[in-house]
Amino acid sequence: MASAAIAHYGTTIIEAPAPTGVDQRAIPHTGDLAATLRLLELYGFEPLIENMYDGIGRQYIRCRGMVTDPDYIEFDAFTSYRAVQRPASNTARVGDTIFRLTHQHPIEVFRQAAAEGLLTPANRSAHTFLCGDSPWLLARGPNGQLFELGPTQTLRRDNNVVHVWTAPEALDQTTSDFCTQFGMQEAHSARFHDVAQVRYLQRERPGMTIGLLTPLPGEQIEPRWSDDIFLEAGYSHYRMGSPDKQRTLAASRQAFPDGGDVSFVYFRDSYLELVQVQEDDPSLTG
Repeated sequence: MASAAIAHYGTTIIEAPAPTGVDQRAIPHTGDLAATLRLLELYGFEPLIENMYDGIGRQYIRCRGMVTDPDYIEFDAFTSYRAVQRPASNTARVGDTIFRLTHQHPIEVFRQAAAEGLLTPANRSAHTFLCGDSPWLLARGPNGQLFELGPTQTLRRDNNVVHVWTAPEALDQTTSDFCTQFGMQEAHSARFHDVAQVRYLQRERPGMTIGLLTPLPGEQIEPRWSDDIFLEAGYSHYRMGSPDKQRTLAASRQAFPDGGDVSFVYFRDSYLELVQVQEDDPSLTG
């Protein structure tokens, strides 16, 4: 039974190791974990799955809506007991990821999240967004994750949007690889929030958009700091459905032992939960 190729995002959160002999479930939620879970609550997420990994960390997967909804989404708030902050940088790093997070009432929910200190505008004042002059806003969450906030869209592909920073010299090959392995097509290019150029790749079934970000002229991008999702706080992952999972596995690098329906791989500059798309996949609707 293959897993649905739905919008499923996640970001590594730092958490101190659990004291010896203490039940991980009994440890209160504090710091970035508590703030992340509160942010998800404000955006309408509800508990889906919780896993405790002794000596590794804790996992809280939250979801919103029904899988058949075009704006169905899951977020994997997981902690790592050995995660650290990566070195500070004035520029983006290859593989940095921005998730689109839509909502029926984006301005109201942003106001509340900002008032609680859970979201901060990332590249400009939120004035144009709050006044309705701009439908989208870049904001950073408590786990270091960048989100593109805006209104719920009609089509799944316009809600399930993942932006990935890409080295300019790798842009064409990365485009080709996503199109070959995931049945995507190049859509258009544009300026992205005055911080990058973006090349959009899209597909209708299951609906998804990948935005490949490259620096503006005269600006730089730094290499990824680590390939270890449990070491680097803020390291993001997302789910991708392939029409030919075995072929895509051969074009990827394994990150962890295969989970059966879900494989954990490095593909180009992204860490992916790789699944097989089936014709009865509920994420093919919407």
